[in-house]
Amino acid sequence: MDRKPDITDEEIGIQHFHLRKRRATERAMEKLRHGLGKEYSKLSNKEIEILEWIFGETWSMMSFYEWEKIPFSLLSLEKIKKIISLGKEVLSHKKKGIDGIEEVHQILAKVKQEVEE
Repeated sequence: MDRKPDITDEEIGIQHFHLRKRRATERAMEKLRHGLGKEYSKLSNKEIEILEWIFGETWSMMSFYEWEKIPFSLLSLEKIKKIISLGKEVLSHKKKGIDGIEEVHQILAKVKQEVEE
């Protein structure tokens, strides 16, 4: 008699995706914290949650190689506040998710481009 596995390959794939997303977001936040130094304390817990969320969503839409080249430690508090604002707009449905994520992607890509120049 054939038994179905308790966990399907699809579920394993989904879990693996979420684990990779969480790790990528954690690494980005560590770099950001290091880069901001004392300014990091100007962010509220809620703002940090929103930033982690929008980073995770943005990571999901980018290639691994592009994400890994983003200099998160060089993000200014001003750019971070803009990213948080976009996250708030998406979460409150004032902006389509894909549009907000694309704007975050553009901000991150611009920071990467500025470093390369």
